[in-house]
Amino acid sequence: MKRHDLERAIEDAIGVLDQAYQAIAKPSDLYEAALFAAAVRAATDAGGQCLITSDGVSAAVALKFRCSPGNLWSGNFTYALVSFPNGKKLEIHLGVYVLAGRVAHECDVAILDHSEAQRSRAGGVHPRRGKNQLISCVEAKLYAASPPLGVGRGFLGLAAELGRGKCSLAFPAKASGNIAALIAGKPSEHFDELVPGKGKVEDRFCHYLETAIRNWLAM
Repeated sequence: MKRHDLERAIEDAIGVLDQAYQAIAKPSDLYEAALFAAAVRAATDAGGQCLITSDGVSAAVALKFRCSPGNLWSGNFTYALVSFPNGKKLEIHLGVYVLAGRVAHECDVAILDHSEAQRSRAGGVHPRRGKNQLISCVEAKLYAASPPLGVGRGFLGLAAELGRGKCSLAFPAKASGNIAALIAGKPSEHFDELVPGKGKVEDRFCHYLETAIRNWLAM
């Protein structure tokens, strides 16, 4: 995928990219940001009102995301704060660590209960993977060809730590028979041929995240 296509998919969906971020972001970073935008769409489809923000109060003038994994509470990065009619709130973050037991795992896209994100900021601690804390997470791989089998195995290991029904793997290439067979029938999902900004695969991906959000709302 070309940088220009990814940048356009992001900006068409959620706003203008920060120029400094744009200058250093690799195509893989932009792919993650485009999936962040898809997650925002899913939250809106679930009935949420989204604020794209860097401080939790005002709308971000320009979008600046992490280009390497970091702590949720550190840095002045863009995230989504989503409010629902029943009073619940969630947050969508890019490239933050989530705690499973004693180990912190990177989530390319993490959808978190707002109160858990607030706890993370207040205490300088990683958000947890608990049932009502981590709603969904996405592992993004910008591969021109199908990811190797080892990527699939690594993804299933991550899903075992964070919650098999919460994790999804997304990449723009067509999956090989091996990786598709490895993940088929597992509670975790994979979305091959996911090209941001167009196509039925992105629609299916958004619906998957929307369902996870609606299930959390019903708890």
